[in-house]
Amino acid sequence: MIPYNSVVELNINNHDTRAHPFHLHGHQFQVIQRAGKGSMWPGLSSTPAAPPRRDTLVVYPGTGATLRFVADNPGIQLFHCHTEWHVESGMTATFLEAVDVMVARKPYIPVSHKTVCDAQGISRKGNAGGNFVNWLNMTNANTEPSPSYYGALITPPASNPYTGGAA
Repeated sequence: MIPYNSVVELNINNHDTRAHPFHLHGHQFQVIQRAGKGSMWPGLSSTPAAPPRRDTLVVYPGTGATLRFVADNPGIQLFHCHTEWHVESGMTATFLEAVDVMVARKPYIPVSHKTVCDAQGISRKGNAGGNFVNWLNMTNANTEPSPSYYGALITPPASNPYTGGAA
């Protein structure tokens, strides 16, 4: 959860052997720094006075980056690798940005969205766990789809990590 108008800096380290295109919804972040092999910026040895702004940045193998944005867009923003099966594998962060401001604005929620929640038994009050007293308590959140769903993953896991049994 991020307070309204906070300055947020994300440090990303890619310890993988492949590049990851990280994408942030709802903002254009500044690329404050790159770390790793080679120079930080082609032709530059330090961060420019006006750092580049992006909503997606490729973080190459064995490198890192520092991103900065101002939390001035109340809502729920995703930050994720833009490789689809990486999203399904969990390479996603969810930022709850200025929740108090968002709630005070009383946003319109389409009836179709409410119907889907009702049909699946998902609370429409509070956070993802249905907690409206302590928004940070996610105890009852339904964070995983059915254990038999593997989405874009090519090969299902040999065992179910949630139950310890067969997939």
